Amino acid sequence: MDVVTTHHNADFDGLASMVAVRKLYPNARLVLSGGAQKSVHAFLLAHDLNLTKLKDLDLAQVTKLILVDTHDPDRIGPFKQCWLDPKVEVQVFDHHGADPSGSGASAIGKSIAQVIETVGATATMLIERVREAGVPLTSEEATVLALGLYDETGSFTYSSTTSRDLQAAAFLIDAGADLKLIEQTLHQPLDPNIVALLNDLLQHSEVHYLEGRKVLVATSTCDRGRVEAAEAVHQLAELEGVDAVVVAVVNEEHVEVIGRSRTPEIDVGWIAQEFGGGGHAVAAAAIVKGQTLTEVKERLIHLLTQRYRPTLLAKDVMTKPVKTISGETTVSETERRMTHYGVNVLPVLDGKDRYAGLVSREEIQKALFHRLGKIPTADILQSDQFAAHSDTDFHTIKQAMLERNQRFVPILEGTRVVGVITRTDLLRAWHDDVLPSVKIRPKVMDPSGVPRLVHHRDLKRQLQEKLPPRLFTLIQEAGQLADRLDLPLYVVGGCVRDLLLGIENLDLDLVVEGDGIAFARKLAAEQLGRVKAHDRFGTAVIVLPDGLKLDVATARTEYYEYPTALPTVEQSSIKKDLYRRDFTINALAVRLNGRGFGEVLDFYGGQRDLKNQAIRVLHSLSFVEDPTRVFRAVRFETRFGFHLGKDTLALAKAAVKMALFQKLSGHRLLEELKALCSEREPKSGLKRLAELDLLRFIHPKLSWTPRLEKLLFAVEETLDWYRLLYLDRKLEAWLVYMMAIAAVLPDRGVTDLLKRFPFSEREATTLKALRGGAHRLLRQLSKQPPLKPSGVCRILEGAQDEALVAIMAQSPSDRVKRLVSAYLTAWRQAVPRLTGKDLQSMGIKPGPIYGTVLTQLRDAHLDGLVKTEAEERAFIEKLLRR
Repeated sequence: MDVVTTHHNADFDGLASMVAVRKLYPNARLVLSGGAQKSVHAFLLAHDLNLTKLKDLDLAQVTKLILVDTHDPDRIGPFKQCWLDPKVEVQVFDHHGADPSGSGASAIGKSIAQVIETVGATATMLIERVREAGVPLTSEEATVLALGLYDETGSFTYSSTTSRDLQAAAFLIDAGADLKLIEQTLHQPLDPNIVALLNDLLQHSEVHYLEGRKVLVATSTCDRGRVEAAEAVHQLAELEGVDAVVVAVVNEEHVEVIGRSRTPEIDVGWIAQEFGGGGHAVAAAAIVKGQTLTEVKERLIHLLTQRYRPTLLAKDVMTKPVKTISGETTVSETERRMTHYGVNVLPVLDGKDRYAGLVSREEIQKALFHRLGKIPTADILQSDQFAAHSDTDFHTIKQAMLERNQRFVPILEGTRVVGVITRTDLLRAWHDDVLPSVKIRPKVMDPSGVPRLVHHRDLKRQLQEKLPPRLFTLIQEAGQLADRLDLPLYVVGGCVRDLLLGIENLDLDLVVEGDGIAFARKLAAEQLGRVKAHDRFGTAVIVLPDGLKLDVATARTEYYEYPTALPTVEQSSIKKDLYRRDFTINALAVRLNGRGFGEVLDFYGGQRDLKNQAIRVLHSLSFVEDPTRVFRAVRFETRFGFHLGKDTLALAKAAVKMALFQKLSGHRLLEELKALCSEREPKSGLKRLAELDLLRFIHPKLSWTPRLEKLLFAVEETLDWYRLLYLDRKLEAWLVYMMAIAAVLPDRGVTDLLKRFPFSEREATTLKALRGGAHRLLRQLSKQPPLKPSGVCRILEGAQDEALVAIMAQSPSDRVKRLVSAYLTAWRQAVPRLTGKDLQSMGIKPGPIYGTVLTQLRDAHLDGLVKTEAEERAFIEKLLRR
């Protein structure tokens, strides 16, 4: 008699595999070796699969035993005696890995046929054999087989899923598998006892960071009735979004250990085997007798941390370097420094730079209230606050911060402060702890053409795709150097923003938490490049032999002595470095160090604002400290089609009311105007400046009028035409827009602009020449009868391209536009065939006559009077005779 069975407490994969074997061995009897999971039991009550009850089976009559979904004889109940019987043939189908012990063939001295393959479900192996044998399936049979397949692979989401599993599913769907019934069976409402067990597990759980993965370890003593703990573990893994879950649950006289893993890096099958159980890398279980729940938990954690190195330590989370203060510093000075640094807590050092305690803004303000500003800060510090070391695990620090309600933990090496963990650091790390990783994928375009983002947090792929291979290799090598020097290294700012939007940006800014200039010199030495350093700002530019440039900066913070002042900068952490930037969408960084390569750092919600297409400042005094940021905000609105956030818009309007822009230097304001007018559509930006009442800071008489709007539109069209010419000339588009602005100002407008803004000599000359001579040029070009090409060239010769484009935009005459266009595209490049050397060969003595002759020859060439070299020679001879 042939018998097919599976492990006790059968799951859907075991049941499906049994049904599949019967299709291959029609006379085989299906027998459960020891019960089934609750969901499987419920399914069998509603669906008769013609199973034989164990009590109705005579084990002595078994001649062939077929095991599915297990190869462990200790998990098949009474069928173990058949396994051990030399007269019983044993066939095994399993996907849980090779026999790890001596419980197999070698232990009993007989041959056992084992088929063990690496697939997501045992059912897959047998479905393939059914398909190859050409055995037909009923719709009900296909549904049962699909149940096992979907359940064991987590509906094909588990990391153990293979392409073979998907192909098997396709075969079953073609065979009539009822997907609706599968969904109803696998997604039943949670039993109240499951909910109670889940709650207890959540209350007694902790996360361990192992090899860069999050593993949840939970325990429960909850009386769960007859519900299956495995179902609760599956739900727990789904709820918490961690990489693996291992639980220990008290069950009558033993402790049940159950593991589920989403990643092959955390093998829960190995853990179960250590407790005498079985399973595979993504799902496993064990029964532990003779040990308490506490002992099992301690061993679990010991096994996990012994095999998988804990990786999230204080040094992985902390902010560095740290602003500290001497205990001898007065309370008043400490308050001033807190304001400058933008911090609310400072570590206090003693006279030998050893950590002494913490002082918070609350204590400082209370001391000032009591007129104690002159006392040393050491007199009011807190010395009993929790402090950690760089190798302290994050879980310990988190617990201490929560239990003590402590918002700031100094990280020490000996008595030296090397970093701090703030509430922001805690929340950020904790967010990654309890929620699935949020990722930002490149933009897709919605129907309106606006960048739309989906979530993705690792930009390694985008860096590799968007950067040239040479540049990508360079930042990888920079990250490797930073690892060797133990320096955190990041790429920051606009490049990260544009990567998230799917826009190419090769202007990389690197930031080092440490000495950026020293790092730049070491990197340049490795790359055989040279360095130009700016010691005052802690920045450097690396120039490589192939011309590639890389900006490197020291992570720094800044403060402003007064509104509109240039910032004072000091070395700081990446978090503080990003905080000093203008907008959240520019306060993003990507880690370049080894294992974290490509990880996004977003302390201030920049990814959210990119998704919401919002421009938002980082703090309410941002525009007060630097009013030029308002112009920058408008520029980003224009470039990306974004909008100012509600609060940011209100702050911009408040800055206008404060009249801060009058205090800005002409140089800083001109730089922002240049940037705005160099965008592809400056007209929208200038209109937005008018809406914010900012045009008057360019010139008091400048306002948004139909005339200005029409002129800007004409400039935009003319520049688009000019760009299509692909001329080998660099046109300053912003200067053309400035000419349009000057054209609508009063007569003294250009003089006022030249006084307000530090234009270069060429720019100033172009502005003055056009404003002073635009009408004259237009009149000359409009003469009747129409000018010949030579006449047009004499009028326009020497004019800058910016002025010529501005003339075309300002002229209402199509004929004038055609003449300027012809000059730009053809006439000014036209030259006759004969040169000065030819004149000399014709016997003409060198002298001023050469200029006269060649000029008249060029005019004749332009006007079509001479076309061949012979005609040119004849023209010159006739000219000389005259």
